[in-house]
Amino acid sequence: MNQPFPQCANLPNQVNSLLDLLKQESALNRQQNTAVIEASLQKAIAPKFELVFAGAFSAGKSMLINALLERELLYSAEGHATGTECYIEYAKPMPNRIEKEWF
Repeated sequence: MNQPFPQCANLPNQVNSLLDLLKQESALNRQQNTAVIEASLQKAIAPKFELVFAGAFSAGKSMLINALLERELLYSAEGHATGTECYIEYAKPMPNRIEKEWF
């Protein structure tokens, strides 16, 4: 997945350089836990991320997700429609994929 901003292209190297400088300075090294920074870096450069939609039953969560994705991906209806955790993940289109049509 491509980085959306050019200034983020070298983000891991920039953060690792800062962490190296931090580790060299003994006074700062004792005060700062670099594991938290390293974990944050991994989240920032990860190709996946999570969004959570939470709300009461029939609040319109599935309808909102369908509207954001501009397609009817999740079932939505009056009352308890989805009723379970759903994970949606991007997949690149496959040019040779055959879609079965149901009549």
